[in-house]
Amino acid sequence: HLPHKRSPYMLPAPATKMILVRDSGLAAIALNDYSVLIYDTSSLSVIRRFGTKSSLSVHQGPISDMAFSPDGRSLYTASWDSTLRVWDVPTDSCLDWLRFKSPPTSITVSPTGEFLATSHTGSVGLNVWSDRSFYETVYTDGEPPSTPWRMDEPTPLSETWEVVEANPATEKVVSKKPQQILEESEGPPVPKDKGLITLSGLPPSHWKNLFRLELVKERNKPMEAPKKPPSAPFFLQWRAGESMDGLEQKTKDNGPKEDEDEWAAAWSDDEEDEGRGQIGAEGVLVKPKRDLDDFDSNPTPKKRKIRHARSHLASLLHTCSSQEGSKNEGDARFRAVTEYIATLGPSGIDVAMSTLCAGLHDMEEGLPLLRITAQWLIEELRSNERYEVINAYLHRFLHIHGSVIAGIEEKGFALGDETDDKEAVASEREQLTRLLHELRGGQWNGSYALRTKMQQTTCLLRHFSRMV
Repeated sequence: HLPHKRSPYMLPAPATKMILVRDSGLAAIALNDYSVLIYDTSSLSVIRRFGTKSSLSVHQGPISDMAFSPDGRSLYTASWDSTLRVWDVPTDSCLDWLRFKSPPTSITVSPTGEFLATSHTGSVGLNVWSDRSFYETVYTDGEPPSTPWRMDEPTPLSETWEVVEANPATEKVVSKKPQQILEESEGPPVPKDKGLITLSGLPPSHWKNLFRLELVKERNKPMEAPKKPPSAPFFLQWRAGESMDGLEQKTKDNGPKEDEDEWAAAWSDDEEDEGRGQIGAEGVLVKPKRDLDDFDSNPTPKKRKIRHARSHLASLLHTCSSQEGSKNEGDARFRAVTEYIATLGPSGIDVAMSTLCAGLHDMEEGLPLLRITAQWLIEELRSNERYEVINAYLHRFLHIHGSVIAGIEEKGFALGDETDDKEAVASEREQLTRLLHELRGGQWNGSYALRTKMQQTTCLLRHFSRMV
């Protein structure tokens, strides 16, 4: 082959190490000035340079080893300054910065990209690290990390899973248990600008299973009906130390007549007959006279009927709805409801929402709960926070109470005779119908804005990819 017109390429500093990814044709070259070049062997040009002196993310020692992720999007560089950095090739940024007790001498990434193996000076073993992004959603704000994460090298004697963090004030390693990490979690990410759509950060199984909950129930249904256990044999009660002869003698002495009298007295209706009227000589029923002392001049008023909440979700909805709405748009009344449902599983969410209304015959108490639930969903859709789980909650709410909502919106809807306050129910029906139309418009506006942004981003990426 003849030499290419772009060759030879002069490096800005002497090279110390190089690795190549055959699938993408990218080569990572470690230089003597502690920086790394990403060289494209197809176009014979440098496309990235990490760790320059002018940037904030710089190694302070020679690079000992490098490794690419299986997809070629991430580059791992280990240095003799006891640090390891993770670089994102498409965005040209530093994603993570780790510091060890001893310098890493070699690193290797597993074929799935889930694990990272490191070897260190002064140690004959290998340390295997797990990538946290495979188990939970990790958000990056685009800025390089300012302080490194101090990693405690694992030991085979540890049998409890703990997360190790460093206290920058004392430079001591502090271990935290999983329960402490869950309690210290700050919740969903906060949007950088007003109106931006954010995700909840919850596991996908929390909201994805809500769309196929019926399939899960059908799959978990038992194949056979439960069988009745065999009847236990009948045993006579007997106390230790007592003979059965004395019991038989007592039964003989009493005789069968006394037993019949005792059973007749136990089943007698004389007490009930005393309160009933007596038949007079002419065959007319005469009620017994009651003394005036039996009547109290100041009778005690009847106690009001105590109503218990149908579920904890219904109680939270009533509590949050009774609060006065704030004038600020950022304040949310139903934040406690969203945080409570986030702690439930798919089946728990289904049961909690099913208790809100039992059907068209439950209009007096169920209709206000449906109205409050619609207010909660409208508020969360307007906030654009927890976008994926709120839409999953909306889908489950409409799936459970769709027949009730369709019956309410029909023109021929009529209240039953069992409804006490028909005017209040009619007013709740009008409010719920108005809120449902508002909920439909809010959900459509949010989905339209998201689809528009994604379409614009896809078009820009396609346009830029054709320009290269």
